[in-house]
Amino acid sequence: MRWPKEQLPFEPVPAGTREATPAGVQAFVDAKFGLSMHWGLYALQGRGEWVYYNERIPWETYRQRLRAFNPTRFNAEEWADLLLESGQHFLLITAKHHDGFCLWDAATTDWKITNTPFKRDVLAELAVALRDRGLGLHFYYSLLDWTHPAYRTDWPAYIAYYQGQLRELLTRYGPIGGILFDGCWPAVEFTTDDERAYFPPRGAWDLAGTYNLIHTLQPDCVVTNNTHVLPFPGEDYQVFELDLPGENTTGFNTTDVGTKPTAVWWNLNAGWAYAPRTHAVKSADSLLRTLRRVNTRHGVFLLNVGPRPWGDIHPDEAHVLRAMGSALRAEQ
Repeated sequence: MRWPKEQLPFEPVPAGTREATPAGVQAFVDAKFGLSMHWGLYALQGRGEWVYYNERIPWETYRQRLRAFNPTRFNAEEWADLLLESGQHFLLITAKHHDGFCLWDAATTDWKITNTPFKRDVLAELAVALRDRGLGLHFYYSLLDWTHPAYRTDWPAYIAYYQGQLRELLTRYGPIGGILFDGCWPAVEFTTDDERAYFPPRGAWDLAGTYNLIHTLQPDCVVTNNTHVLPFPGEDYQVFELDLPGENTTGFNTTDVGTKPTAVWWNLNAGWAYAPRTHAVKSADSLLRTLRRVNTRHGVFLLNVGPRPWGDIHPDEAHVLRAMGSALRAEQ
């Protein structure tokens, strides 16, 4: 895939598309620091969240991971306590990543955590644990879906599918602080046959309809889309992946910074998801320096960890998070 300098033609999102309430946006800005998590079936491989595509795993082979996923160490209360200890104010978790696997008891598919030996809806448990501690819950949702057949063969059916899933996420779990979309990259050109098979949308995303749906069901819910271009109407903040606003050291972010609030999406480890062979956690001091740089610019810092397949957060990652929290409390 290639990132051209100019934005490619993309569906229009009309002005007047609903946005989050001012109170919802202000609550997000005031939070300053949140925890992001990439977690799903891909944790079993320990080779990152793109393993299905990177290794071209056959669908039937990958689907067998359902029988192996049993994260018995998962404890929503412990995860929520870790956020408090780390000085973070909300959790952003991958409800669905590019492989289409759902971390909740979705009514729209059988490709979900409740069909594993674990059987439990982790989003439901997290919603209660976080709410009890005054912490927010945000969902990452991949618009791209490598495994849902309608994504490639029946675009209207896929739009109905993903919007139906969003309706579930926004009506089952109480107040939702935000939705972060990924997999919609209007500034990307797909250059190989494999890329064109796995990545491009087969039609318009109906982003206006999606943003209106979100802001109608959850008026305070802030929306962003990791498009690497300036925000469209209906999006409430601009996210920069592994970059500070406007710097584009990675080569795939935009150097344009709009007028909406900003967030910096960073990882604590070498990658986004559990990958023991490349394990290399950053120091608390270096992460605190980045946090301060982001907050000085009035941005929100989203710091990512990749829980292990057993359902716990790596002790090295948890240690760094707690050290950050201790330093932040000492500054108050």
